[in-house]
Amino acid sequence: MKKITKKISCLSDKQCDGHLILKHIDHTIKLKGRTVIVPDIEVWECDKCGECFYPYEASKKIDLYKEYSGRLMLRIEPEIHWKLTRIAKKHHRSLNQEVNHLLENTLK
Repeated sequence: MKKITKKISCLSDKQCDGHLILKHIDHTIKLKGRTVIVPDIEVWECDKCGECFYPYEASKKIDLYKEYSGRLMLRIEPEIHWKLTRIAKKHHRSLNQEVNHLLENTLK
């Protein structure tokens, strides 16, 4: 059975007669003097003019990275800090990686 695919014409104002191709990219943005990479977003890119069009989900993910830096300043008891450091070493992870791992698993 043949798979039928419809070609989507470029939406650019340039009228380049190209077609859109779905791609996964790492999107780079500048925020307050620093470069932030938004990993693995889906975009439509024109095969002729190279212009990218961002679906709603990609735009939402970019906005999330603009609003939240991923930095979290946290004050904890020294004993908890010591325990977390021991656990991180046991798992061959940095303290940051260990806390991130624990938070991810807790939020699932």
